[in-house]
Amino acid sequence: MPLIAIDRLTKSYGSLQVLKGVSLDIEEGEFVALLGPSGCGKTTLLRAIAGFVDIDGGDIAIGGRSIAGEPPNRRPVNMVFQNYALFPHLTVRDNVAFGPRRNGVDKAGLAAIVDPALETVGMTAYADRLPAQLSGGQQQRVALARAIANKPKVLLLDEPLGALDLKLRKRMQMELKHLHQKLGITFLFVTHDQEEALVMADRIVVMQEGDIAQVGTGEDIYARPQSRYVADFIGEANLLPLEAGPDGTLRIAGEAEPLPYRAPAGAGAPTLLVRPEEIRVGAAPAGGVSLSGTLTDRVFIGNATRLFVKIANGQSVVIQQAGAGTEDTLPAGAPVRIGWAREAARVLTG
Repeated sequence: MPLIAIDRLTKSYGSLQVLKGVSLDIEEGEFVALLGPSGCGKTTLLRAIAGFVDIDGGDIAIGGRSIAGEPPNRRPVNMVFQNYALFPHLTVRDNVAFGPRRNGVDKAGLAAIVDPALETVGMTAYADRLPAQLSGGQQQRVALARAIANKPKVLLLDEPLGALDLKLRKRMQMELKHLHQKLGITFLFVTHDQEEALVMADRIVVMQEGDIAQVGTGEDIYARPQSRYVADFIGEANLLPLEAGPDGTLRIAGEAEPLPYRAPAGAGAPTLLVRPEEIRVGAAPAGGVSLSGTLTDRVFIGNATRLFVKIANGQSVVIQQAGAGTEDTLPAGAPVRIGWAREAARVLTG
């Protein structure tokens, strides 16, 4: 039995349907990321689990028990918000103690709960400070300590790293990952940042317009996306429109040579997905794909170089390679050949 069972959940605001029959199972101890652009329904889904949003239909069960009609304070979950929501007039210790104290824990019991929670997030030395005396990263740790002090079955995190600068956000990603491993609590994390999801989550739920587009590990979703939408949202993608012949052969629009792929069954025009790191300048491997193009730009990004090549149909293909190559001496406008191995690309129809 999954720890969290979401069954055909629906929610509308007037004529706008925000959740369209979402179903999802989450196992105990998993770290699951809800990933998608603004307006896709991920935050509404999280807040419905927390009890802050009344659902129109469907059910939410935790540990086999329906919680759909229960108020937030009776659900075995705790939520960490993007803005931390710390009480500004309370010390770090009192912020963390707030939940257990409201639940009737006495003074001796509070120390046994609060001290380990602060130690877990590395904030013991700051216990007597006020939130205004802390950095953004420290405030985030306090918010986490306050949440885990209540010993929830599920920790809900609503873009908790969004207000942090880039370096601190990356460091906190690893801290959250290690915290999850240490606690063993089920984490459900909302983000629009694909890198955050890939770094931290055991599974990623990609959401699209109020429904689930794909669920899988980061590797599954990156390497084997089931639709153009997912391919374009996870990582950078070259998506090349294809033309299908009556015999099932495929060609890149504007190219004469057939590709070593067949048109799959499915509705929608076929598209070829090839990631920038899979493309090479020069001859393609045997059995692969080779195209002619024009080098239009080159961008150095520190650990890699990105090349932009315009192919026959006018589309720009992005290539990412580590280090320098002979093409670094080519001027913009120079003709080039680019290619990739047959197995490096994937035909999509959705």
